[in-house]
Amino acid sequence: MSTTDENGNTQEAVQVPDILHSTLVRAAPEAVFDLLSSGTGWDKWFTNGSTFGPAEGSPVHLVWRGWSDDGSEVTDDGVVMECVPNERFAITWGTPPSLVTFTIAEHPDGTWLTVVETGLPQTAAGLARYGECAPGWGEALTLVRCYAEHGIRLST
Repeated sequence: MSTTDENGNTQEAVQVPDILHSTLVRAAPEAVFDLLSSGTGWDKWFTNGSTFGPAEGSPVHLVWRGWSDDGSEVTDDGVVMECVPNERFAITWGTPPSLVTFTIAEHPDGTWLTVVETGLPQTAAGLARYGECAPGWGEALTLVRCYAEHGIRLST
């Protein structure tokens, strides 16, 4: 991404570091992929009423009920950018928008799941999102793992 300064010079926008988390999920890659690649899947472990499907270009609408301090609904939108069954699933989301990519790899004990969020700009809004999302994706992988391995939903 580039920007133009007041003199008309093009400058490359500085981005914050990528957010990266990985975990072992003791479940088949297909089961993990199903939890990540649709709104119905996300609603099992994280959201409440999300809508999207496992097809590139599909609109993503994420919904968390009772998530905010005052108990109101929180929503976010994006687009499915990549969908390779049982291997990779990527969406855009947020303001400022970023790219979230889940990579699923077969492991002798189940599935090695990695999430990477990229593209947050080094602006006040981008840094605020980084501060929220960096620990949040670690929590999210824990939620996926608990649901995939034990059928337990830890979030409300």
